[in-house]
Amino acid sequence: MKKFYSLLLLTLFGLLSSYAQTIDETFVKPVPYKAAKIAVIKEFPDGKILLGGKIEFYKGKKVNNLIRLNADYSLDETFVFNGDPKLEIRDAKFQSNGNIIVLMDNPTALAPDHYALHQLNSSGEILSSITDLIMAKSIAIQADDKILVTGGEIDAYGSKSCYLHRYNSDFSLDETFNNDLAFNASTNTVVVSTEGIYVGGMFTAVNGISKNGLVKLNSDGILDSTFDIGEGGKGYAFSLALQDDGKLLIGGNFFSTEENSVVPFMIRLNPDGTLDSSFKCQYGTPFNSKIFVKDSYIYLNVGINNSVDYGFYFVRLNSDGSLDESFSPAKLNELAYDFNMGFVADKIIYNSTEQIGNRYGLSVRDLNGNALESSDLQTSRFGSFQTGESIDGKLVVKGDFVRINDVDTFGIALMNTDGSFNESFVFPKYIGEIRQFQVVNSTTIFVSTKTKFLKLNNKGEVLKDFDFKKDSQIIEMSRFKVLENGKILVTDQWRLFRLNEDGVQETEYILNSDSNVWITGLYFELHDDKILCSGIYNVFNNGGYSFKMLRLNLDGSIDETFKIDGTGPDSAVGNIKILDSGEIILAGIYANFNGVPVPNQIVKLSKDGKMDLEFNENQKSGKIGSSDYHDYRKIEQLGSVLYITEGDSNVTAINLDGTFVKDFEMPAEIDHLSDIIALEGVTSPTAKSTSNSDNYIFAIGTSDNPGENAPSFIVKVNVGKSSGSLGLDPTAEKENSTVRMYPVPVKEQLNVTFSNAVSPQKIAVYSIEGKELYSAKAENKSELQVDMSKFAAGVYFIKLSSDSGVVTKKIIKR
Repeated sequence: MKKFYSLLLLTLFGLLSSYAQTIDETFVKPVPYKAAKIAVIKEFPDGKILLGGKIEFYKGKKVNNLIRLNADYSLDETFVFNGDPKLEIRDAKFQSNGNIIVLMDNPTALAPDHYALHQLNSSGEILSSITDLIMAKSIAIQADDKILVTGGEIDAYGSKSCYLHRYNSDFSLDETFNNDLAFNASTNTVVVSTEGIYVGGMFTAVNGISKNGLVKLNSDGILDSTFDIGEGGKGYAFSLALQDDGKLLIGGNFFSTEENSVVPFMIRLNPDGTLDSSFKCQYGTPFNSKIFVKDSYIYLNVGINNSVDYGFYFVRLNSDGSLDESFSPAKLNELAYDFNMGFVADKIIYNSTEQIGNRYGLSVRDLNGNALESSDLQTSRFGSFQTGESIDGKLVVKGDFVRINDVDTFGIALMNTDGSFNESFVFPKYIGEIRQFQVVNSTTIFVSTKTKFLKLNNKGEVLKDFDFKKDSQIIEMSRFKVLENGKILVTDQWRLFRLNEDGVQETEYILNSDSNVWITGLYFELHDDKILCSGIYNVFNNGGYSFKMLRLNLDGSIDETFKIDGTGPDSAVGNIKILDSGEIILAGIYANFNGVPVPNQIVKLSKDGKMDLEFNENQKSGKIGSSDYHDYRKIEQLGSVLYITEGDSNVTAINLDGTFVKDFEMPAEIDHLSDIIALEGVTSPTAKSTSNSDNYIFAIGTSDNPGENAPSFIVKVNVGKSSGSLGLDPTAEKENSTVRMYPVPVKEQLNVTFSNAVSPQKIAVYSIEGKELYSAKAENKSELQVDMSKFAAGVYFIKLSSDSGVVTKKIIKR
């Protein structure tokens, strides 16, 4: 498996360019894990537990999204489900004979092969399947074991409406049912009782008849004209549950005829669709969260926002909608929009707790709301790496994970240069969705969320000597930078502040003295011992706006030595990179700078603000990324080369004078690249001087087709020497690139050119396994063409034999 994974990563990255760029195979590829996505929690008659969703591991063992547990939470390995692992379990219901009906989907796609309905036996074996469904959203099982399925997407594959279909137990279409119902917008739920069939969604008409979001059907699928909800959902999505007495619980966003408005609270409808005025509730629930009823009690996820607390809680209501004070509320995740639960014996197993309870997402309560032990419920899936930062030759990464390899850590990890986990930094608790972090030294790290700014030690513990927001004017944490003296610069996008070492606001920098002007989009970067700022200056009362840059001294005074010497950018600057020389790179969405057209929305300034016109002129020779619009994310400098990452995962390499590094192209197999981090000047063990030091890039990204491996990865790429023949120095490239192959990736014709110093003799194409697939003589040729159209997509080696030796290059065929 390890050999296969190395091969996969080599295939992913191929040749990063025609230079000395290679994957560092000594770097151990870390694997992130996060809590599984749980959509199904059900109890079998024998007390075993069915769990479904996006579940890739249980207690470290590879599983396939649908598992069965014994009553002691051990994995029942006699239950084996072999459905498409790319599809998640959306819902599951039991039939009377013990068979299981499972609805699967890929929530990011519309194609029919991204949805499936399966009938399983009690061991998980697939008995029957329907795979031509489009956007199937909900299923229900009738007392006679017939299956109702609703969903659809207008205009998808020629569809003009959304649907409700009924299938017999053998998965044949039930011809006795009205399968031609046409909903004019989405449906998201179907429930069935002895009273009839109920379908909810965002539709406003069914078969051309006005019906606002909820309809009742007779058993044959004909509309029940006696059921009328009036204004209904008014195009809003809502959750729906049936009580045993036939009344319907509506989770929120429903139009109340009594209030004559859309109310965010739960309401209850009588079986005829009229409002049940005896039900008074002051809580609502997200439309994706399910509602559960047991013994006249109602269990649900509610949002609480008052002077005491803000967040989501799992609560129990009495039958009249009032809060049951005898049930202990359970705190849920910050964004608990997909709450689900199940009754198992005398316990409740529920999800959305990885931030508060069990890090694997499932927690347990008794029927009074008291917490029970849940650490054995270890459902997980692959997590993701997002961004990183280099410090002292190590890599700090943040992402969506609760564990890396076999070490528990929330959202942040420290990796050694060989990829092994450095346990000197471990974060055992969730502190919020991390926006930014800065590692100050081996024992201290600063972390910001939207509203929090924390100083932590290397065990993830909050240090009490830091008292952020005491008497602070800061609205939110947009960007911060810790200075060498321990003081901290912070912006909330509107203003710039300095905090002292204890986190207390010390001063607000004055960036504008005009009371009729306010600043938005404020961004800053440290420039030696000064602060370089960019922002949008807005004039009140629609007086227009302008885009300005200025540099401050640390005492708040304006640095008059910094002069843009013109009108500056005609739109916002979103990224500032200070080069090793002190020169400045500005990237944004502007088309002109100082009135001069800018080819790629990026300019270079001297350290005092003068525009480098030669850099701008050299930019005209090429394009950064793949389009004329740029979403610049990261600019990294390695020696004389800048690596520029954009939001569409493109990476472009340019020299410091604005010329483009020839033949540099990230391979097409890297589907999404989220960050690159430069690690400069790491000396190889055999190096005798710093001139032999290698330059490295950590690349963080994902693959859409990772096989059984983690889709999110970190690899360490050697991009050559700091100086000398293997480097990325532009002069060295001109002297040494005697053989050039383009385009890479190639679709049809591969062009091979070479200098006059090369006398080619033979060219050959080899598979990645080393088998020769094509060869041709090449004597007396000044350039060569190879027809690659007959080869399948993949990785190939091109070998050019000449009187000077053999040159082998790896290419990617699309």
